[in-house]
Amino acid sequence: MSAARRILVWSLLLLASFALHLLLTREAGRGLELTAGSARERATDRAIELAVIAPEERPELRFDPPLELEPPLMLLAASAATPPPSAVNLAMRAAAGAGSELPLPALAPGAGPPVQGLGTAGFGSGIGNGLSNSSNRFAAYVQGLRDSGLDVVFVIDATGSMDWVIDEVRRRVGDIADATRTLVPLTRFGVVAYRDHDDPEFVVRQQTLTFSLAKLARFIDTLEAKGGGSWQEAVYAGLDVAVNRAGWRPGAKRVVLLIGDAPPHENELGGTIALARELQRSGGQLSALDVSNDSNPALIEASLGRAVNRALYRDRPMMQFESIAEAGGGSAATMDGDIHITRQLVTLIMGGQFSTEMRLLLEGL
Repeated sequence: MSAARRILVWSLLLLASFALHLLLTREAGRGLELTAGSARERATDRAIELAVIAPEERPELRFDPPLELEPPLMLLAASAATPPPSAVNLAMRAAAGAGSELPLPALAPGAGPPVQGLGTAGFGSGIGNGLSNSSNRFAAYVQGLRDSGLDVVFVIDATGSMDWVIDEVRRRVGDIADATRTLVPLTRFGVVAYRDHDDPEFVVRQQTLTFSLAKLARFIDTLEAKGGGSWQEAVYAGLDVAVNRAGWRPGAKRVVLLIGDAPPHENELGGTIALARELQRSGGQLSALDVSNDSNPALIEASLGRAVNRALYRDRPMMQFESIAEAGGGSAATMDGDIHITRQLVTLIMGGQFSTEMRLLLEGL
C-alpha cells in the first residue's frame, strides 16, 4: 500500500473516532442533565409537600382548678400578728378615760373609783388579768384572744320563720368577719343549721370551722328557711354538732352563738343545758340571740310600719335561751330595738359583758 493510501485510511479512522467521541459525550451530558432535573423536581415536590401538610395537632393543655387549702391550725404566733388599727386602740383608750375626744361611757350606777381587781376578768379559761376597770379588762381579754386565737360557730334555726335572719347573715357575714378579725386576726368561723326532727330535708347541716370566708359564704348561700310546723325545734341536735364536731383548734377560745326564735323541745332542754355546761368547762362560751317577735316588738313595728303595745311583749330573751346561755358562761340577748343583727352578733362574740366597749368600736356598722 502506498503511503498516500495509508494516510487516508488513518485520517478516516481518526474522523470516525472523533465522531464517536462526540456522540458519546453528548449522550452522557444529556443523561447528567436528566438526573439533575429529576433531583430538582424531587426537591421541589418535597418542599411543596411540607408546605401543604397540616401541622400536627397538639393536645390542649388542661390545668386542675386551684386547691382551696386550709391554713394550718396556727399560722404564726399570735403576738406576731398585725395589731389593731389605731382607731381601735383610740376607742379602747377613750372607754378607759385616757383623754380622747371620743365620748366616755358613763359609769354604772353605784360604781366606785378604780381599784386593783381581785378576780379574773372575762370568762372561760386563761383569759383576763383581774383588772378592775371594765375597759382595761376588755383590752386584756382581747389580747388574750389574740394570743390564743378565736373559733366561732353560729348555730342558726333554719325553719320557715327565720328567713329574714338567714338573709341578714348572708348579706352581712363579711362585715361580721371583718369586725371580729379587726380585733382578733386569727379567727375562724363555722355554721350549724338546724330544723326539727321530722324535717324531710335535714335536721342538722354543718360547715366546719374555716379561715375561708368564701367557703363560709357558699354554705350560707345554700341555706333556705323551711319547715318547722311545731313551736319547739331541734336546738339540742344543732348544739350537739357545734360542741362536739365543729373542728375546734387546741388552745383557741371557743365561742358558740345560738340564733333562733323558738326553744328546744321540753324533753331536750336538760340535755341542751348540759351541752352548754360541757362547752363552758372546756374553756368555751355559749351565748344566745333571741330573734322572736315576742322578745322584739321593734321587728313587728318595722314590719307593720306602726307602733305596737309593747306591754304585750317580753322585754327580755325567752327563759330557755337565758338558761342555756347562763350554763354556757355567756349572755342571752334580744335585738335591743335594732333590725340588723350584725352589732349584736359581734358584741356576743367578744363577750356580752363588754357591750359598752363594743358599742364604741361598732359605731356606724
